[in-house]
Amino acid sequence: MPSSPGPAPSAEPAAAGPQHRKSRAKTILTTLAVVAFCGWAVYPVILTYTFYLGEKATASVTECEVGSPGYGRATGDPDICRGTWRTEGGGTGDGEIYNLDPTKAEGRTFEVRVGPLGPYAHGWGRAWLGPLLGAVPLLIFVAVEIMFYRGILRPGRKLADSLLAAPGALLVSDDKTRHADGTPHTFVRNLPEAPPGHRRLDLPGRERRQDKDAVPKGGRTFYQSVVDADERPLMLLEHRSDERLEPETVLLDPSGNPRLLLRRIDGTRFRILDPAGAELGSARPADSARILSLEVWDADEKMVAEAAGRGLMTWVLRIEEDAAPPLRDAALALAFVKLRSLY
Repeated sequence: MPSSPGPAPSAEPAAAGPQHRKSRAKTILTTLAVVAFCGWAVYPVILTYTFYLGEKATASVTECEVGSPGYGRATGDPDICRGTWRTEGGGTGDGEIYNLDPTKAEGRTFEVRVGPLGPYAHGWGRAWLGPLLGAVPLLIFVAVEIMFYRGILRPGRKLADSLLAAPGALLVSDDKTRHADGTPHTFVRNLPEAPPGHRRLDLPGRERRQDKDAVPKGGRTFYQSVVDADERPLMLLEHRSDERLEPETVLLDPSGNPRLLLRRIDGTRFRILDPAGAELGSARPADSARILSLEVWDADEKMVAEAAGRGLMTWVLRIEEDAAPPLRDAALALAFVKLRSLY
């Protein structure tokens, strides 16, 4: 089987430009946080405008209804007070009057401010609880984002940047790999069905899956081809997911003959097997704190390749120059598997 092309020797420090590029993942997370904050802030901003700039009016409450326990259509009904009001400018209106205690407001007159949502009484004295409760999910969301970035994305990016600074590093994206200077290395093509000449490889010992809800019912199998920068075929990939068993990827030569099996175990580690079932190597995260990372080891426990996530859309892969061709191919295929969460 033609092996994946080796890394080109680098005469300059690898990818000075990409190494300092702003983190796309951080930008996405920041944007989501800003959007969430803006969504939460709409109601408090409207209330603030109403209490300080809304037109002054006098409201007479004609009826109130005490809501049932809970709030919202699914769990109960809100408290409601209705009545009429007259503004200082002589305008009149009728309908719901907000921010009142329904057990005490009926039949009374209140000074209110009329804003975009209608008349509100009492100012912030009774209105502060709603925005405060609304802020709780926002704070939880932002806290989860921060933990996700600091605990998962940032450690992976730091490792990826260190790999990118080394000669021969590859940038792995959704459908290709490229050298640090941007020149193409390989391309990946999705195939609609099993390629001509495909031979299936089944080996015993597949472990039971931990994340049973991660794949569609019945599982799935799909195929990809990998070609070099000149569009010459390098290998075929057969990705298998199953409801009950850990996923695996078969590497085949361009004619469809199986050459390697990448079998996931316990959700994070992989065994690298030849078609007879002999173990050629393994792959696992660099450590528990760096989930977006992968180290490829040969059968003698020598590390031959290392990869890490440089955000949500790109991984960096560095393969040792003396890595055996099968393990070089395995490292490249595993980088695609990890990046795209194929399973």
